[in-house]
Amino acid sequence: MDKTKFDIIGDAYYDIETGEYAGPVDGWLGDHLETEDDVLLAMQRLLKYETELKAEELAMQSVIDRCKQLVKEKERKVQWLKSRYGDQIADFAEKQLTGKAKTWKCPWGQVAFRTVPPSFTIMDEQKAAMLIPLSCDAVVQQYKVYKSKIPKEVQLTLVEEHPDVFCVSQPTENVTIKALTANETTNE
Repeated sequence: MDKTKFDIIGDAYYDIETGEYAGPVDGWLGDHLETEDDVLLAMQRLLKYETELKAEELAMQSVIDRCKQLVKEKERKVQWLKSRYGDQIADFAEKQLTGKAKTWKCPWGQVAFRTVPPSFTIMDEQKAAMLIPLSCDAVVQQYKVYKSKIPKEVQLTLVEEHPDVFCVSQPTENVTIKALTANETTNE
């Protein structure tokens, strides 16, 4: 082995070009296993390396599991704070809005108000496929219904005539409360 092609880090050789592990420094085995003792020594070292690998994997998994627990704990704190104070924050923020503004901002976060339009819902696709006019191109041979192809007037008629199959949700106000990220704090 040409030792000029390797760096020694700890008790091991690493290839200078690739950074890959190239064997132990102690020269515990040569390039060829010639005797049973050589093979047994190699097997013993393999067991040691596999055991060390498994220990590192278990330690890493333990750290990952702990990090997941910490994230869950933080999620619970966020959910608690939003459930406890979210409505109050939204009420305050809404009172601060002027003109056409829909977002209230402060140094620690923002509260955005957006109107979610009503959505057309099909509760029974098979019945719906039989009721939707063919001129809408909303029903294909497999009775897949494409809601986006049904004109609003037809939607309203279907809801009126067949409330057991169709409905239209009421418009709702969507409130989003979040902390700003660093790139959101720049002046626009």
